[in-house]
Amino acid sequence: RDAAGGGVAGGAEGGDAEDGLEEGGGVVELDPDAFETTDVRVALLGNVDSGKSTLIGVLTGAMLDDGRGSARSTVLRHRHEQENGRTSAVTVEIMGYRGDEQVVPQARHHAQRWAEVVQNSERSITLIDLCGHEKYLKTTVFGLTGMMPDFALLVVGSNMGVQRMTREHITIASALRIPMAVCVTKIDICPQPVLKQTRKALAKFLRANGKMPYPVKDASQVEAAADAIVSDRVTPVFAISSVSGMGVDLLRSFLVKLKRTSRAFGDRGDPEVSYDNTPSVYFPIDGVYEVRGVGIVVGGTLMQGRARVNQEMQLGPDRAGNFVPVLVRSIECRRQSVREVKTGQSATMAIRSLNRRVSVKRSTFRKGMALIDGRDTSRPVREFEASVVILHHSTTICPGYQPVIHCGVVRQAAEMIAIRGRESLKTGERARVRFRFMYFAEFILPGTTFLFREGRAKGLGKITCVYPPTGAALPAPPAGASAAAAAASAAAGGGVLPLGAAPPPPAAATAPAAPQHAQARAS
Repeated sequence: RDAAGGGVAGGAEGGDAEDGLEEGGGVVELDPDAFETTDVRVALLGNVDSGKSTLIGVLTGAMLDDGRGSARSTVLRHRHEQENGRTSAVTVEIMGYRGDEQVVPQARHHAQRWAEVVQNSERSITLIDLCGHEKYLKTTVFGLTGMMPDFALLVVGSNMGVQRMTREHITIASALRIPMAVCVTKIDICPQPVLKQTRKALAKFLRANGKMPYPVKDASQVEAAADAIVSDRVTPVFAISSVSGMGVDLLRSFLVKLKRTSRAFGDRGDPEVSYDNTPSVYFPIDGVYEVRGVGIVVGGTLMQGRARVNQEMQLGPDRAGNFVPVLVRSIECRRQSVREVKTGQSATMAIRSLNRRVSVKRSTFRKGMALIDGRDTSRPVREFEASVVILHHSTTICPGYQPVIHCGVVRQAAEMIAIRGRESLKTGERARVRFRFMYFAEFILPGTTFLFREGRAKGLGKITCVYPPTGAALPAPPAGASAAAAAASAAAGGGVLPLGAAPPPPAAATAPAAPQHAQARAS
């Protein structure tokens, strides 16, 4: 899409493998008053030891690194991360700007630094530090799909070259259609021939994924780079050093000029998608915390509608596919207390259960849960249909294939139960496929793009239709019927239990019938 977000920019010859998923789609621009535009979310990708955490420390603290990890010490949270210098969990930091001038916090305590930045800034940039090691790849994919970044910043160590995980991150970000910029680090210690070879290999792989490298070498190119990155075709490339400071000012100028669009939140124009089962308020949960004196706190990004303090909402689905009525006690956005959040804002909410029989504990939560409005009737689904394209597979894919689905905060294995018009799929082929989740029903929205993986095999899909459980439309129980009877009726029909109802108790164990020869001996 072009920089204005309304048209389609000309791509590389032949187009990308994932372009077929966007045919017929459109972007519905949301009301600016109902959509968060003052905060831009940037996710940092790259191979392990490429300098992602150090770069975040340099950008947020307005200081240079000493070459021994002083800048990253303010970013890394866990003790083992401080010891080995490798990020194993998603970390979030914030940069604030008033006009074109960065707000540099002076406080030492982390919460006080955030408060100082938020109070003195007109707009902010949220930097999401993702993992680079291969064994944390699913955490990185969760950060890209569940934390809704607007842009991706790929960090490549100039002395390391384009490693396998670097190529993996480029492929995933390109498949998810996240506009991307590249930052080549450690140029102060890299020999010139090695740097030249790294840039050449990087440009080759970017072009293979439909990206056009655009080296940014002076301030006159920054404005054009910030406008062109929205097209998802042009990839600005910066060469920096976090120790000498070379190129860091250019990168800061580029980040401050990035503008957020509502593309990820307002896509409702694809005629092939049936937009049913869509709630008025949708808050997928990407983090759960238990705060002393407060209780359970959930964090995420509001994808639809508005959420307010003292609003009644539904929490679910749990392992049985049920929702629990809860009350929003308080809301914090960027660690500051607020009364309301709107679409596109990341927030944390303190909640409590409205059902006395069902308490909300940390063990209640699992991956894929969300908050929806208390009056919404949308329900989780076990089966859905999607338009998919196979990005890479060594052989062929047939019905019965069971990859892991990464759809927003949902991460669960699903089985391909039918492929329309085909017996199998190979790399680069497209088809309409029906999936069935293996273990639990999930709350997913039509029109959502998802990634599925199995080993090194990858594919991309867009949900076109969801299939509610067969028992979702069961008749209401007769007047006076107990909640347990209603729950047993719903469970027998394979549907969703009534709101707040406990699952039916297991049937009493009965002794197995005696074999016929035993009965004959007894007679």
